[in-house]
Amino acid sequence: MSESTLTKSTPKLDSDASLAIRAHDVSKLYRIYSRPIDRLLDLLAPDPKRSREFWALRSVYIDIPKGSTVGIIGQNGAGKSTLLKLLSGVTEPTTGTVHVHGRVTSLIELGAGFHPEFSGRENIGLACSILGLNAEEVRELTPRVIEFSELGDFIDRPVKTYSSGMYVRLGFAVATCVDPDVLLIDEALSVGDEHFRGKCLTRLNEFRDGGGTTVFVSHDLGAVKSMCQNVVLIDQGEVVEQGAPERVATEYLKRVKARGNERLSMLQRGSHEYPRWGSGEIEVHDVQLLGGDGQPTRVLRTGEHAIFRLSYRVHQSVRCPVFGLGLYRSDGTYVCGTNHFWREQPISIDVVDPGETGEVDMAVPALPLLEGQYYLTTFLYDHSKPAPTAIDHREHVLTFQVVDANHHQHGLVQLSAAWAVRRQRAGGGAPENLESGR
Repeated sequence: MSESTLTKSTPKLDSDASLAIRAHDVSKLYRIYSRPIDRLLDLLAPDPKRSREFWALRSVYIDIPKGSTVGIIGQNGAGKSTLLKLLSGVTEPTTGTVHVHGRVTSLIELGAGFHPEFSGRENIGLACSILGLNAEEVRELTPRVIEFSELGDFIDRPVKTYSSGMYVRLGFAVATCVDPDVLLIDEALSVGDEHFRGKCLTRLNEFRDGGGTTVFVSHDLGAVKSMCQNVVLIDQGEVVEQGAPERVATEYLKRVKARGNERLSMLQRGSHEYPRWGSGEIEVHDVQLLGGDGQPTRVLRTGEHAIFRLSYRVHQSVRCPVFGLGLYRSDGTYVCGTNHFWREQPISIDVVDPGETGEVDMAVPALPLLEGQYYLTTFLYDHSKPAPTAIDHREHVLTFQVVDANHHQHGLVQLSAAWAVRRQRAGGGAPENLESGR
């Protein structure tokens, strides 16, 4: 079994005995080659011109106390996985030192470390042997691993036939059943089903309560905030914030929002012209999305206050203009459409005349959209006509991104719902009523 899934312990810690992990001034350099042959040529006759430098991590300082659960967050490519590989011993730092106290197990790359031709049962034995367990200990441990993994008859089939979820079941069961001192997890639980994911989170809580140390990489900020005492934010290879989960998560979302605004603005400027049609008496000349702070943005959080603003100018008189919005997910899925007229309390705009300008706002107190990329279509028509025709219809007029800090729901929208359970136990007694908040 390769060390990217399970690694032997690194018992030395250069100073404070209360620490499980210390990373001191750690940097990791990779060389990027344009052609595979250049790597071979560099071995024979080194030449820096054949490659370029890429620093995956720079000057990282992290101290993790024994018995703590620490989250590592950051955008894709920030260096999170590289840091875990350094902590697990899979790779060595270019500069700096890493010290880990006790037995370390890790679940870093999905399926890595398992021999594809071996059965699940055989891979359990192989993994435990790498960790230094003797044959008797392996025999005692194997039933626990099998029971936790819930793989059933698949435990005796080659792991090359396993799905990604089955790989996670086996890998997590092995990593946690060998009683490690330090557990490293890199986003692996994101591919498991909800039942097994809940089971894993319970196991992680038990591991923490028993004095184990966990380093947990995830994009699920809800899980990070609920499980971790401290969180480390990595951005472009550097630790830019660490400390209380809520504070660090807020800083992370600020950076996601700023970078997303920049990226989506570039996409919008570089995109081709989308269809636009209508008679042209009124022109919608600007469409803005405002966040909870009242400032224009292209990135919102699920549950955030949002305003969709249409700015218009009138070229010819219109008797009863109606402004509306259509909302779509980036794959073209229609989410909803609405306007200011067809409401329980409609707003009716009377005659508008040439030269008039104005703004139309649609305010959403708590945006229900879940994580993803979305775009807007705007439409404007004259309701006074027997057969309303388009005045200004614009397709794909604004693209924006939604980030979800909790990941507790899946799909398109977040439902504000309260759950209630009423139960009568088989042995009798008073009925039980359980309720959740919204």
